[in-house]
Amino acid sequence: MMKKILLPFLLLFAFTVNAQFNNSWIDYSKTYYKFKLAADNITRIPQSTIAAAGLVAANADDFQLWKNGQQVRIFTSVSGAALGNSDYIEFFGEMNDGKADAPLYKEPQFQLADRYSLETDTATYFLTVNTAGGNLRYAGTANTSPSATTPDAYFMRSINLFYKANLNRGFALDLGEYVYSSAYDNGEGFTTGDNNINSPFTETISGLNVYTSGPANSLSVRAKVFSNTDNIQRTISLKLFGNVISSLVTSNTSQAVFNMTNQPISYLQNTTSAILTVANSNLSNPSVTDRFVVATVGLTYPSTFNFNNSKSFAFELAAAAAGNNLVIDNFNYGTTAPVLYDINNGRRYVGDISSTPGKVKFVLPSSSDPVRKFILNNIEPTNIVAVNNVVTKIFINYNTTTTRGDYIIISNPVLYNDGAGVDNVELYRAYRSAANGGGYNAKIYDINELTDQFGFGIKSHPEAIRNFVRFMDVQYPVKPKFIFIIGRGVTYQGKRPQESNPIAAQLDLVGTFGWPASDNL
Repeated sequence: MMKKILLPFLLLFAFTVNAQFNNSWIDYSKTYYKFKLAADNITRIPQSTIAAAGLVAANADDFQLWKNGQQVRIFTSVSGAALGNSDYIEFFGEMNDGKADAPLYKEPQFQLADRYSLETDTATYFLTVNTAGGNLRYAGTANTSPSATTPDAYFMRSINLFYKANLNRGFALDLGEYVYSSAYDNGEGFTTGDNNINSPFTETISGLNVYTSGPANSLSVRAKVFSNTDNIQRTISLKLFGNVISSLVTSNTSQAVFNMTNQPISYLQNTTSAILTVANSNLSNPSVTDRFVVATVGLTYPSTFNFNNSKSFAFELAAAAAGNNLVIDNFNYGTTAPVLYDINNGRRYVGDISSTPGKVKFVLPSSSDPVRKFILNNIEPTNIVAVNNVVTKIFINYNTTTTRGDYIIISNPVLYNDGAGVDNVELYRAYRSAANGGGYNAKIYDINELTDQFGFGIKSHPEAIRNFVRFMDVQYPVKPKFIFIIGRGVTYQGKRPQESNPIAAQLDLVGTFGWPASDNL
């Protein structure tokens, strides 16, 4: 199906020459090796995968990894030489989240939470070989013997819960029925289902391990709430163990953002769990059922070093002039010493599990960083995601004489053969290039190529087309006059719940923008 978008280019966008297009990280002289991940986990690329890609002779120091336009810090089991048969590249792999969705919103604050992407959970990574240096590494660092100093008593733990039960449509106007904008608007995104005045939202957060002797006013409580009812004023209350911590008055379809800091730690009535409640009341029109959803709730508080039998645990430490002596309880490392990633400083420590059975110990050097981020990981084989194959990727430079056009056709190779060997997309391009079709410099651009280059490889992401349009507007000496999208698209509301269904990919040939769908946007 041909999408109805054939518009003068200058009516679409006006951008500054400083615009970013998501492709500034690409070196067109390099070959990349693409793979995908859909969960947060410690990940390894074994030497067998590297060899199968034809990189068996590459020096381990020259490997470089990219995700969403940012270089990913990696650890290689050997340095200064090619990977041997048992060697590997290791990193903490992450699913695709909603951070790349942020530029889609009319205003940054309209995005309630960025944990989950509106398009897909699957992230795309690009491995390459870079001999020029500057490749980010985790350096294997000695974990010195446990010191005689008293172990750290606590750390400030942040727990953030994000909800994914509902694709909330966000801001709307009640015009007899609720009418929504195609733009990514206030409150649009993943949330809980609807709650109302008779059914407040309650969450029990377990496994707290509160350090009760921590600083007296060191508790923080937060939540992001969105009200889905127009022409209503209400009071949204955030409660802890049934006690109101804060209340906000909101009107119509709107956000209520709670971020209560420096609260008494005594508000946590026990050391193991907390009960958070979000409720609304005081409706200006009690005859109307008011609906609200919750995107995220969270706590920050002093916690003991009890890691709840987890196999991966992220935490933060404050600055420490004398360093840190960590003795960690209840971490599930199996029978293999776990590894600790120091994200700030690019260090990789192997935990001491021999001096005190059942505990993991680390002695860390002094640091003035106010917030240091760490991830402790079980590295038993069953807990490691292995990348067993990669796809060779050579990026196309779309800013050359042969790749520039002024009549832009964006389509999908699925449509390049009608089943009888006829490429109707190419026939249309040829028509537009001929005198009777306008005599344009018509070019066809593959949406899959645009997605990898301008949308970080995120399936169906609207930024792919939008950034390509921006790129052409700024870079092309002859501005494109028309853009013609050929291929059916499915809104994220339609395809996200059906992401695992293979039919979804067959229907979504060229992704669209927003819900309701808008190719113009």
